[in-house]
Parts: sequence; C-alpha cells; structure tokens
Amino acid sequence: MNKHADLLRIIAWQLFNILFSLLIFSLILANRSPNFLRPLSMSLRTGFGLVIPAAALVLFLAFRIPGRIGEFTSMTVTLGLFAMPLAGLWASGATQTTVLNGLIPVTDAAAYYMDALKLIGGERFSAFSARRSLFPGLFTAVLAVTGQNLMAALAVLTAIAAFSCYFAVKEIQRTHGAIISSFMLLVLFLFYRAHSGISMSENLGIALGALGFGFLWRGASTRDLNHIALGLFTTTLALNARAGAFFMLPILILWAGRFFRDGKFWSWKALLISSGAVVFAFVLSFALTRLVAIPSGVPFANFSYTFYGLATGGNSWAYVFQAHPEVLLLPENEQPWRIYQLAFEVMRSNPMLTVKGALFNWGMLFSDSWYNVYAYVSGENWHVNRIARWGMYILALAGLFAWIRNRKDALNSLVIASIFGVFISVPFLPPTDAYRMRPYAASIIILAALPALGLDFIIKKTNLKFLIDANRAEMSAPALPVIFNAALIAATLIAPVLIFWSAKPTALKNTACSSADAESILIRFDEGTFINIKKQNQNFLDWMPNYHAGLFKRNLHDTTIETMDWAANLEPPVTLLYTLDLKNKNGTWVILQTDTPPTTGKYYQLCGRSEFGSHRLTKSTPFFYADEIIPITP
Repeated sequence: MNKHADLLRIIAWQLFNILFSLLIFSLILANRSPNFLRPLSMSLRTGFGLVIPAAALVLFLAFRIPGRIGEFTSMTVTLGLFAMPLAGLWASGATQTTVLNGLIPVTDAAAYYMDALKLIGGERFSAFSARRSLFPGLFTAVLAVTGQNLMAALAVLTAIAAFSCYFAVKEIQRTHGAIISSFMLLVLFLFYRAHSGISMSENLGIALGALGFGFLWRGASTRDLNHIALGLFTTTLALNARAGAFFMLPILILWAGRFFRDGKFWSWKALLISSGAVVFAFVLSFALTRLVAIPSGVPFANFSYTFYGLATGGNSWAYVFQAHPEVLLLPENEQPWRIYQLAFEVMRSNPMLTVKGALFNWGMLFSDSWYNVYAYVSGENWHVNRIARWGMYILALAGLFAWIRNRKDALNSLVIASIFGVFISVPFLPPTDAYRMRPYAASIIILAALPALGLDFIIKKTNLKFLIDANRAEMSAPALPVIFNAALIAATLIAPVLIFWSAKPTALKNTACSSADAESILIRFDEGTFINIKKQNQNFLDWMPNYHAGLFKRNLHDTTIETMDWAANLEPPVTLLYTLDLKNKNGTWVILQTDTPPTTGKYYQLCGRSEFGSHRLTKSTPFFYADEIIPITP
C-alpha cells in the first residue's frame, strides 16, 4: 500500500512540475512588458556577451539544488530559458532564411507547413516532405491539436525540444553532477535558440537526438542493453527526422557489441539487438512515408545533391543543377538516381576530387567561419565568438585526453565512439550546406558531450570542491523520459496516419466576386498565422502579430532583394499570411489591405489578383492581393 501511495505522490509531483513549467513557459511567451523580459528575450535569441554566462550561472544553481525542489527548479528554469528566444523572435519580428518577420515560414519551412496543412485536409505529403516525413508528421499532429494555430504549434515544438534536452541532461547529472549537466544543456540551448519558432526538421532532430543519447548514457552507466537499444532506436529516428551523421549508427552498434562482450571478442546478442533497433526505426520511418506521402516520393532524395558535391571536390548541394541543368527536366522521383549516376561517373574518372571534397569538409569543421563545429556557441561579437570557440576546442581536447587516460570507462568510450561516428560522416554531411552546423541537429548533444567530459576532467584535476559531485541526483520518476519519448514517437509516427485516414475534405463553394475580372481563392483564416503591418504613426508595442511598417521593412534586409522590393511597395495597413489555397491546393501569399483582419477560425473566399515573382521563392508561389473578403460556410 505504501509503495502505491509513494508512486502516486511521485506522479503527482512530476505532473505539478510539468504543468508549472509549462505555465512559466506560456507566461514568458505571452508577456509584452517592454522593461525586462522583452530585451532579455531578444538578447537570449542572438546575443552572447554577459547574458549567456548569466544564463549558465542560473542553470548551474538551479541544477545544484538537491531533491525534489531541485527537480522543480531545474525543469522550470529549463522551460523558461527555452521560451526566451521564441519570445524574442516574436518581439523583434526578426527575419531569417526560413522565416519572415518572426512567423511566416519561407523556403523549406514553408513546404513543411503546407504539407502539414494538406495532410490535415486529406491530401498526401509532397515529394519534398517525403524526403524526411517524420518532422512534417509531427508538425501535422501539433497543428491539428492546436486548431491550425501556427504560433501555438511552434510554441509546442519549442516546449518538446526543451523537455527532451532537460530529460537528456538529467541523465548526465545522475553520473556527473550539476556543472556538467548544466554545461551540456547550455550548449544544446545555444544551438536550438536560432531554430525555435521555425517549422524546420531541426526541432524534431534535436529532441529525439537528445533523448536517444540520454538513453544510451543510462545504458552505458548501468550496463543495461534495453536502454542501449532504446537509445539507438530513438537516435535512428532522430537521424531520419533530420538527416545527419548516419555513420554514427554502425559505430555505436559495434561499440555495443564490444561493451557487452563479457570476456569474448563480441556480444552477438548485443550486436543483434542493437542492429534490430536501428533497422526497426528505419522501417517505421519508411512506412510513414509510404502511408502519408505521394507514391513517387523518394526518402533522402536530396542526399544525392550532397553526394555529387562531394564527388566533384566539395561543392555545394546546388552545384549539380549548375553543372547539369538538364536534371531539372526529369521527373522529380527520377532526379536522385540520375544524380547518383553522374556522381559515380565523376568518382571513376577523377577519384582525387572526392578526396579533395572530403578534406575540404573536414577543414571547414575547424575553420574560422560560421561553418565550424561550435559556430553556434556564439553571439554578435566576433571576438567573443572566437574566444568561446577556442574554449570549446580546448575542452574537447581535454575530453579526448580524459578518454586516453581511462579508455575502459563506459561513458568515455560511448562519447568517443559517437564522436568518431560523427567525424567519419562529415564528408557526406558538409558543414557548408547550412550555417552553424544545422545538418548536425541530431548529433549536437554528442558534440556537447566531448567538451563536457573535458570540463569534468579539468575540474577533478584542479580539485574545485565546490563543483565536484555537485548534486548527482536520480530523477524521482526515472521512467518519465521513456514515457515522454514514447508519446513523442507516437505523435510523430501514428498521429499523422490517423489524421490522414480520418480527414474529411471541406466542401467549399465559390460565389460571384463583385468584379467579373477578379480571381478568387478559398482559405481558412486561423489565429496565429498572420502578421499585421500598421502605419508608422500608430502608437503600440511591436509584438506578434502587430508591427510598424518601418520595423517590418528593416527586418526584411536578410531576405532576397526581390522580396524587399515587393515589401517596399506594401502600403499599411496590411495583413500578411502564407496559407493553403483550398481551391487549388497550393501555398499562397495573401495580402489583405485592411486595418481589421477578418474573424479567425472561419473560411473565406478572397477576390482580387495574383502575381508571380521571378525568384525561385516566388515563381511558383503567387502573391494574392485581396480586394474583397467574402465569408463562406462549409
């Protein structure tokens, strides 16, 4: 009876922790105070300087508190910290390569968003999302739960990443204490903050990658093959969600075989179970693609672009289309196979180009650029960035030295095996294909673990008693990460299939527009999907969704010149959104010339005119200027 009562108390305590953490997370996102949280959140989005050392201190103090109060403070501080960059994005309306003015998805993010909306309406994923169907699958589920509220969905994805990183580093805290776990959490945060609020696969890659490594850590520290298998299964899903360092998987399988050998050369049982976990994850990923994507979709089709770049000496993923523009004339499902054929032809005729490409990619990993291995441990000051990067290099070397000194240590060997798997993947995963190590989202926790071991080694050698063994705490509910992981995987693999199978396309009818020459589209206008561009002389605080025209145009400096010119011609008041045209089943930019947006959660027929741009971002996606808004009832 006492055991059941204790279990109920533990469950109640953890539920309270989760709910309170989510409350703080939500309050930070909803807060519009200009005095403290707003500038702090904007600084935590992009800065480094004083704000990151301060965040590191707060994390350490929160994780250092023992017992259940420590669980409460560490979880709450983690959720609060991860909420800050998202709040900063919505406060600043910043524009990045995949998001316009803090909300509206562009390029790849727009494709994932459109496919998620299509799946909710009963349409299959396009060939684009078929390449990596796990993230759009989760995104579909989250959008469906939030009523297609994009802001709410992006907040949920950020919370998922925060909980995943928290559960992972709590495993590190159990063996190495508060300083090492808080250090690793800070590195994870520094990587993720630039991706929070953006509908890209890095969201799921870092979440599953962190959880998977946490399970591997527990399995190594307790010699538990079940946790090793779960870690490999989850890590494989992470790499399917955000394609990355795949060579890490066979290395970890071999590591497991050696780790459980018990005096033999191999443990065939460990090899078999580990291999089965990896294969099972691939099977589930491919199954999801076949169930919800178009039949012609090819998983990992874009890897062929990278492979051609490697074969030709380290060129970018887009180089194949410059060298062989005729490839674009082929059907989309045939392009990857033709590109592979071209790559192998180059490798046969000049194999040294492949070697050159591999050396180039390894070189960029340690370059003085935005593509180096710790480029995300940075802010706006280049000199501070350089100091931070070299500090990480020194800690990583110390971690390598710690392994050399104690190669029999289970956790040291796990980290080195993982790092080696990442390192040999680099030629096939060029750092230059995306800024700040974005393709390595599923492996960031591994890149954080090596310098963390170095930090632990230095602390022990210098005998800093205040930091040694600071709160090596077991979670009161150690099964909670497993439960969370299962729920996340179910939302990723099962929920989108059920949504697709149960979807009932909405029947909408066109009505006559006032002008006979007007074009028309049909849309659903949802909360959290639009921005309002208002006149400069209006007095209000810029925060999602309302922005002054001047700030909106300044934020566009990170986009293409064409988009800037187009935006410069917008006269406020304007409501802008990117949405699904339910009539033609295409993504559409919608411009509403109004100071009062229509009621959200309803369907509308828009009458007006559409224009196409010449840039690749706009030549297939129209801008629709609406002159008339007609409510319609399904």
